[in-house]
Amino acid sequence: MTMLLGTLNQLSITHGETVILDRVSADIPEGACIAIVGANGAGKTTLLSLLAGEMLPTSGSIGWHGKAPSVTYFRQEQEDEGAADWERAETHLYRKKWNVPDQVQYLSASGGERMKMRLAGALADDSQLVLLDEPTNHLDSDSVEELIRIINEGKRTYMIVSHDRHFIDRTADVVFEIEHGKLTAYAGNYSDYRDKKAVDREIQQKHYEQQQRKIAQVEEQIEELGNWSAKAHAESTKKGAGVMGGKEYFRMKAKKRDVQIRSKQKRLEGELEKNRIDKPEDEIGVSFDVKGRKKKGKRVLELKGVRKVFGGQQLFADVSFTVQAGERIALIGANGAGKSTLFRMILGEETHEGDLWTTAGMTIGYLSQSVLDLPEDLTMAEYFYVDTFQERGIIRTNLMNLGFTKEHWDLPLSALSMGERVKVKLMRFILEGVDVLVLDEPTNHLDLPSREELEKTLESFPGSLLFASHDRYFTERMANGLLVFEKGTIRKVPMTLVEWQARGAMVQPEETAQERLRLETELQAVLGELSLMKPADKKYAELDRAFYELSKQLRELPGK
Repeated sequence: MTMLLGTLNQLSITHGETVILDRVSADIPEGACIAIVGANGAGKTTLLSLLAGEMLPTSGSIGWHGKAPSVTYFRQEQEDEGAADWERAETHLYRKKWNVPDQVQYLSASGGERMKMRLAGALADDSQLVLLDEPTNHLDSDSVEELIRIINEGKRTYMIVSHDRHFIDRTADVVFEIEHGKLTAYAGNYSDYRDKKAVDREIQQKHYEQQQRKIAQVEEQIEELGNWSAKAHAESTKKGAGVMGGKEYFRMKAKKRDVQIRSKQKRLEGELEKNRIDKPEDEIGVSFDVKGRKKKGKRVLELKGVRKVFGGQQLFADVSFTVQAGERIALIGANGAGKSTLFRMILGEETHEGDLWTTAGMTIGYLSQSVLDLPEDLTMAEYFYVDTFQERGIIRTNLMNLGFTKEHWDLPLSALSMGERVKVKLMRFILEGVDVLVLDEPTNHLDLPSREELEKTLESFPGSLLFASHDRYFTERMANGLLVFEKGTIRKVPMTLVEWQARGAMVQPEETAQERLRLETELQAVLGELSLMKPADKKYAELDRAFYELSKQLRELPGK
């Protein structure tokens, strides 16, 4: 029998007349990983705030089974000046797992390194309930895999808001979907949830259509009875209808039809009140319309012998490649490898050695990782101000296609969610009609419907696409080539992500021989030191672990 950590009991949250959560109820299994999904603004972060005790429900309650659990809340975004001290001793283990050196300080770290430090601080707290809001944003693939391992091997209860489909598939035991103010719980991961929802929706649609046909049939009968009744009433008032009791005959006939009509109407209303089947709600979706301009030649970008040093450290050197018009290239590499730096170099915002050439007259649309750099004091109307009524109409239509309502038009940008801010930035591309899109983590903060719609739209974008994303689904679908950041350089690979990873699993014979020689040399050195020590010596345990690890790596090499 599954033990419960707590239960949501008819929880409601309202802001003014807006209902965020409407009498939602669900069980929280102890030790489970629960993924919370839904559109931007659906109430996912609101639910985390309720569970963290930061706000109270308008009505309803959270019932904890036993003593209220200790809670750690990892928030989606955090301003630099509000950063906590992530240098505690307890976080060093997690920093090491994510390759963040202890000497790296929070304010001088990259976006990915900051995310890892904040996660290290959250996971170091020994809490029973861990609330994670978009924990994989900015993380490289190796770090995501490590986070997956930590969650799957842990015994704590996790509740995670995430739009990373691969991550949810690998971690979730239960999915809470929040849609139209309601919460529905699905057992399983993201793929299970989508499959079960599709089946439930199909069944509901079928039952709805059956009920509608029955309603139409009864209403047709009522209409026919009504026509007969009206005709009988008319006959009862005709001249001569009173002869031989004819007037009374037609009056009784009309009365009988009226009784039948009222009876059928009452039965129909009673059945609908008891068993009404609602039409399935349309899934929340958006529509992006990003248009590319006319191509400006075959090449859009070329690098020759490029080298970049950042903060006294060489990021990459001997970089030479060409990007052709219409290519879709994903940047692949660890956090701190220089992906965002390369984007800034392409935009002319970073100096470098070597030649970097772009097509004359080419327009570039750049979406950076940050969504905190918009002029927050401006409203949507002010930010997208244009002179003519016709232009305003086009902009407002496009904003509606992006999922905004007329109420958003007069809201300050500071009131928008993170996902809504990303859409505001994408709106610029819609207005400008760019030739090249440069996207740095474009799916960060976007909800699942928006991610899927963005993928569909970018597939029809006629220009060139360069992007860095840790969303594996997005990368697999969008990229037909890769820029691989490794071994101190960048090389262009004409493969998809799946093809590249499959090839990476096949280690080349020369590389295997070199690695075997290195490991055997290190192993002999460790053995030499161990032979001169006794088990009681301080360094013996450390060398013994090193011997075990090196032996394991040797066994795992191909060929033996």
